[in-house]
Formats: sequence, C-alpha cells, structure tokens
Amino acid sequence: MLINIGAEFGTHLESNDIANELIDILNKIPEKEFILDFKDVIFVTMNFAQAYYIGKSESSKKISEINFSDSIKVTMGAADEAVNP
Repeated sequence: MLINIGAEFGTHLESNDIANELIDILNKIPEKEFILDFKDVIFVTMNFAQAYYIGKSESSKKISEINFSDSIKVTMGAADEAVNP
C-alpha cells in the first residue's frame, strides 16, 4: 500500500507525536506492507525521524520509504543510524 505522507500528515513533520500517530495508524491497517512516499514533505525534525524509526523497528509491518529530498535524506539517515546502530 502506497501512502503519500505529505498529503496525509503535512509537509512539515515536526514532532514525535506525528511519527507515533503514523505508526499507530499503520499498525491498525490489515495490510502487511507499506511504502511511504515523502515526495511532498519539505521538512522533518530529528524528533520526528527518531520516533519514526523507533516505531518502525517495533512494528510487525514491512515499511519502506521513497522520494526523500536531499535534506530529509540527511535527517532521516542520521536518525536511522542513531536508533539502529
């Protein structure tokens, strides 16, 4: 299942609450695999990114991401390395 994150959660993902809500929603959907499309997302904070990767690692769902901008790729990559060393 493909989900446009920008359309569903906004273009600025600034809090861990948004990440937690996203993971909670995915966990409640019967689908087993998700592709999160970040094409419309302009900005993410480290708080969002770390909470996202913690939630992703704890979820039984297969979650992958596409279309990170260069700046989001840096933040998300740093958060992924911090959470999953």
